[in-house]
Amino acid sequence: MQLASLAALAGIAIHYLCFYLFAWPLLPEAIAEWIMARTPSHYALWILDALGPWAKPSAVTGGLATLGAVLWVARWRWWAGVAAALGLTWFLAFSSIPASLSFWLPAAAVLYAGARPSQAVPAAGRRRFVLAGVMAAGTVSVALESFFRDRIAAATSVKPVALFSFEPPPEREPFLPPLVRKAVTPVSEFYGMSKNTVDPVIDPATWRLRITVDGRPLRDFRYQELLALPREQRYVSLRCISNTLQSNLMGTALWSGVRLSQLVDPSKLPAGIVEAALIGVDGHGDSFPLDYAFGEETLFALGMNGETLNRTHGFPIRLLVPRYYGFKHVKWIDEIRFVSQPYYGTWPKLGYTKDPAIHTVCYIDRVRRAGNAIEAGGIAFAGSRGIRRVQVRADNGDWLEAACEQPLSAYTWTRWRVVIPVMNVTLVHARAMDGAGRWQSEVETPLFPNGVAGPTVRKVSL
Repeated sequence: MQLASLAALAGIAIHYLCFYLFAWPLLPEAIAEWIMARTPSHYALWILDALGPWAKPSAVTGGLATLGAVLWVARWRWWAGVAAALGLTWFLAFSSIPASLSFWLPAAAVLYAGARPSQAVPAAGRRRFVLAGVMAAGTVSVALESFFRDRIAAATSVKPVALFSFEPPPEREPFLPPLVRKAVTPVSEFYGMSKNTVDPVIDPATWRLRITVDGRPLRDFRYQELLALPREQRYVSLRCISNTLQSNLMGTALWSGVRLSQLVDPSKLPAGIVEAALIGVDGHGDSFPLDYAFGEETLFALGMNGETLNRTHGFPIRLLVPRYYGFKHVKWIDEIRFVSQPYYGTWPKLGYTKDPAIHTVCYIDRVRRAGNAIEAGGIAFAGSRGIRRVQVRADNGDWLEAACEQPLSAYTWTRWRVVIPVMNVTLVHARAMDGAGRWQSEVETPLFPNGVAGPTVRKVSL
């Protein structure tokens, strides 16, 4: 194990050197992203809350440990190690052969040198201690590199500037915080999720939005050309598919952007095109049927809440598709690819559905005493289907109609409030009906493959 760990550290040193010299991708990051994508949401959200900005760097150390395990296998059976290395690289769809070799070749050299008979001597206690310290330092260095690279990227990324006029709408009685969350989420409080250990930093001076047809260039746009196009503003709520019934990765903002028809004339596309695929500079992509891509719901956002996008939210341009969960809202877009064969993006390749329409959901933001009654408030959301009704009850009492606020748009959550004439309560239940007349599910379903659904219940102690 010590020899395999030492080989891994030797390989990782050369590997990271090549990353900084040639911008070759990193195997530990590819493994970390694979791990993060497959971690069950209730564990992933707990880890993110517990470790904060250190959660993703910690995942990178898991990638290093995986590489060390492969080398440990190779220490005993070289052919099994080679098979494991090739299989791991292929399984990750690692795109750079030189980058892969920059790790495996120096690691294999150290493994071979250390396995020679003249070297196969048990390490003394002091030597073991030193080697353990070196391995620990190497592991910590990998985490620190990821952490500080992300911090440097955040500091050097393009900062938002004023793009359009924006004033948060006045909060309306009786839907006031803190009983109910804010109608519009400040950018600083808006959730941000990605598959990346370190999100991309884009220079608008060199970036281009490329439009292709089955891989053939059609045209491209510079950032300033996009900003010069007529834009529309609309309120849209986003909901991450990683939400459990207890978590709340959601936000509402006023977005400013352009329609796909402003970038491409659909009548000029060749016959046989079936989908529009949107691909980000980080490699994450997804696709939509042409009628939806060119439809009323879809918007390519350049700004939110009065300013240009920041790095977390997809600068320079991102997608908004309010019918769907957040992973379809592709960020950092650099290519719009019209394809004649179905395109499977990052999450569909993992088995998630290609059509992840948002399930009707209801959240209870707060329950508080109001004289001789109980007051509750929250939000309900069903994507672009809208919300028709919300009902609430205390324990096993009768369902009561909640008062619903007029939503900011057809694509935002609906805030609600209710007064329940009881003094004591243990559980508060809520349910929402979508615009099509369907109540939210009363049975919890798993998150995979198309998002969690289920009842809304909050335990209270007043």
